[in-house]
Amino acid sequence: MSSTLLSIICLITVFALSHYSYANNDAINEDPRLQQAIILQYHHVSNTTPSNTSISPEQFAEHLQLINDMEFDVKPLSYVMDHIKSGTPFPQKTLAITFDDGYDSIYENAYPLLKAKQWPFTIFISPKAIQHNHGSTMTWEQLTEMSQNQVTIANHSWEHLHLLERLTNETTDDWKKRITQDINKAQAKLEKELKQAPLLFAYPYGEFDEELKTILKNHDYIAFGQQSGPVHFSSDLQALPRFPASGIYANLKTLTTKLNSLAFSVNSIEPKAMIRSSMDNSPILKLSAKAHGVRFQQSQCFYAGNPIPTRSNKQNDMVTIETQYEGKLTAGRSRYNCTAPSSLVNGYYWFSMPFITLNEEKNWID
Repeated sequence: MSSTLLSIICLITVFALSHYSYANNDAINEDPRLQQAIILQYHHVSNTTPSNTSISPEQFAEHLQLINDMEFDVKPLSYVMDHIKSGTPFPQKTLAITFDDGYDSIYENAYPLLKAKQWPFTIFISPKAIQHNHGSTMTWEQLTEMSQNQVTIANHSWEHLHLLERLTNETTDDWKKRITQDINKAQAKLEKELKQAPLLFAYPYGEFDEELKTILKNHDYIAFGQQSGPVHFSSDLQALPRFPASGIYANLKTLTTKLNSLAFSVNSIEPKAMIRSSMDNSPILKLSAKAHGVRFQQSQCFYAGNPIPTRSNKQNDMVTIETQYEGKLTAGRSRYNCTAPSSLVNGYYWFSMPFITLNEEKNWID
């Protein structure tokens, strides 16, 4: 082979590799799904448990088939978090499955289906309920078995309290000490029984504020709520969203929309997470995010499933979406959901802001 021909071949090879690299970078930039993951949240998988937190085994099997048909790569939650923390693009559409509370229906009805597919998942448990066999919870033996078969068991607090609730005459420092002890006690029990326990935490009832987030952050936990939306490189690691997929959210049509959803690349959010009074005016949400790929003129926010006044504008490479419900927030947990269609792929950008509103008696609602 002549030196001239060899040089030509080398140049062609270099060009091809460079083109492939640029194409890969373009794919990452143009497909926002490679910078995010979907996390689903379940409780009971049963026909005989409370309907608002349950999905039937038949429906759950349909969910798994839909995930498979939509070509998601089902990964352990720790894998997803490693990518989110490092900003490492996912190689394909990625999804994680989680359960809260450790009910025995997970072991009886969900575990066999997931094990047959060799799909990993995570269960967040409150050890006190397991320890005292409270309700229809699993046993430590069952949890140990699953932990040896691609199942992650993680922290859901010791007692599953409303962690933000203050006891009578309790100071802020006393509250912080009590809640820290509760979380650490749960973690220690998980480590003792299962020999391993990642620093992953799910807020009971999905309730958190800035002070509680700080407690989790100071102890190196990644923490998950129950507000909806994909997780993204820009997500707050102590306020990560999950899509509830039980009860009224088990519908396949709406689940398909959620699986196709996209994460805003968030720059800032106002207001900060906090407890509100039912006497307060409804909050104004101001979301700032990267504008690339967002059809911001078609932004729409919702409260209790109904559209609410929404304003949006673009300045340089940032889009701002602002919204406010015109009435008073109902007592308990609620949220604003904001969406905007994508110009890059088929799907809607989705962001959810949770609110906790106490009634006049300042009672907490399960």
